[in-house]
Amino acid sequence: MARGSNVVTHGLRGNLGRVTFVDSKRYGPHVRSKRGSIKPAPLNDAMEKSSRAMALASAPAKAIFDAVRSCHKDGELWNKLIVIFRRQLRAGRPFHIDAQDFEGMECHEKFTLDQLMRSTDYKISAALQEDNLHVDLSLQEHPDWSYLNWKDPFQYRLSLVTVFPYLKAGGFEREIMHGPVAEFTAPPEPLSFKVPVPGNANGYLLFLLATVCQRGEVVNQTHVRGMGVVGMGTL
Repeated sequence: MARGSNVVTHGLRGNLGRVTFVDSKRYGPHVRSKRGSIKPAPLNDAMEKSSRAMALASAPAKAIFDAVRSCHKDGELWNKLIVIFRRQLRAGRPFHIDAQDFEGMECHEKFTLDQLMRSTDYKISAALQEDNLHVDLSLQEHPDWSYLNWKDPFQYRLSLVTVFPYLKAGGFEREIMHGPVAEFTAPPEPLSFKVPVPGNANGYLLFLLATVCQRGEVVNQTHVRGMGVVGMGTL
């Protein structure tokens, strides 16, 4: 395939006529002929099957990814979701929320909920009562975040992100509820959340979001927050 590089192409992306601008790790910025523009590039059966599976798995992955992407995520979250739903496809099962797939899932592999909460024992319970999901969170003690080595005093906040995904359609409904900003010097208090359940929801995922606060305000920096799955269920 014809390939060339030039300072003029630096920073360009996408197609222009019969050429494609590329910036790859191996070759750096370069321009090449658009795939299939010189000779036909047919897909074999395996590639077509993989392409169809990717398209099918993208809908449920999108439902969950879009629900949490504004809270906390890294570049690997999308890939993890695709792997889960492609595995369900191969098993011949309908898309569903399964503890084997989602239990303990982190939204960010480097800045994790586990890292922030591993120093404390906490319990989460969820019970459906009429049209609401009642979620209770209890802490034995405050988490130890001294490893952050912050010079100024700080606090923390725990939030519950409840996602009701519509896996076939690729949509979702979501409720975000925040606990109070907690001082490390005060006794830990239990948290209770009353989450309204949409009438057409058939399952849910519970994410716990932990964030550092200063002067009572959330610090919006990725490295001082963590978020992961702490519960799930069918409705």
